[in-house]
Amino acid sequence: MNLPNPKSASKTMARGARCAVLVSASLALIACSQNEVRAPAVQTVYITPVRNTPGESARVLTGVLRPRIESELAFRAGGKVVTRNVEVGQAVRAGQILAQVAAADYELALGAAEDQLRAAQVDARQSASDAERFQRLAADGSVGHADLERQQARSDAAAARLEQARRQRDLAGNRLAYAALRAPFDGVVTALRFESGQVVGEGVPVLTLARAGELEAVADIPESLAPNLSRYTATATSWDDPTMRLRLRLRELTPSAAAPTRTFRARFSIAPESGTLPRSLRMGSTVELSLVRPDQSASAELPITALLKTDEALSVWIANEKTGMLSKQAVKLVAQTADAVRLSGLPEGAWVVTVGAHKLDAGMKVSPVRRPLDVTVAVKAGS
Repeated sequence: MNLPNPKSASKTMARGARCAVLVSASLALIACSQNEVRAPAVQTVYITPVRNTPGESARVLTGVLRPRIESELAFRAGGKVVTRNVEVGQAVRAGQILAQVAAADYELALGAAEDQLRAAQVDARQSASDAERFQRLAADGSVGHADLERQQARSDAAAARLEQARRQRDLAGNRLAYAALRAPFDGVVTALRFESGQVVGEGVPVLTLARAGELEAVADIPESLAPNLSRYTATATSWDDPTMRLRLRLRELTPSAAAPTRTFRARFSIAPESGTLPRSLRMGSTVELSLVRPDQSASAELPITALLKTDEALSVWIANEKTGMLSKQAVKLVAQTADAVRLSGLPEGAWVVTVGAHKLDAGMKVSPVRRPLDVTVAVKAGS
């Protein structure tokens, strides 16, 4: 009979005891972790106090310099293009031939019309001579008045056919002249839609000609701004030279908004007091259009990073001064520049979150910190 070894039995019991201790410790840690409640992290945000002051309603839009007169030219007679004498960007003079279609058919039509005119002239002369002879015969009673009236009617009809043939000849001559597309005024070619050898139809636009030297600023105006656009003072600044400002006058505003963008196309003429335009400003140049109007209602100027836009609604985050809790406040945009906005509808002294606003949610608790720039401005004002 084999008896158990006392030493191995004691080792087994020791290992069991250690396992039991480890299991008990693990269960205790799990229980503690389940009962532990983690405190939510408090996020630090930059805020700017609201100061409502009277200001100006200002908007900055992007515009383009376009010629005031820009005509779509077309051939008044269709056919195959045999010559094209211009290129895009080329300056042309009034009456210059820009392109020409094949004129052989129109030359034949003109020849046929001239032949008909000569035949009508012969017929008209013969009928007029017969009418005069009948009048002499009727005077001495050789022919009756009925015969005289019939001959006079033939003469009148021949004269009418002669006039008709003359007009047909003139029409054929005009058609031959229409085979050449001529510039109606001095300008610059801005677009071409045909090539030599192409068959073009009568009245189909093939070329765009802009009158040189008369430019204006064109911009798409938001729907909310269009009703009071005439009350704004408009200026334009070139992207190439920001120091140069052009004074503008509203010349035209479309009566209806464009369907895709819901904007109104406005055209501003350049005021004479702006002087001669620099050579850097050409057709198609991009300009920054500034619209300014004095505004007597109080509004607050804030960094543009404070503004939130959701579902076409504008709002900002306001941090409670005592609890640090966030709430959303609807606002109305009064003016906007490249880095700042002017908003109405904010209570005086409210703390508006101006950095990282798009990363916050309603009900969050934050630690408000005034923006360093705002603190510097406040210290200078106090001193």
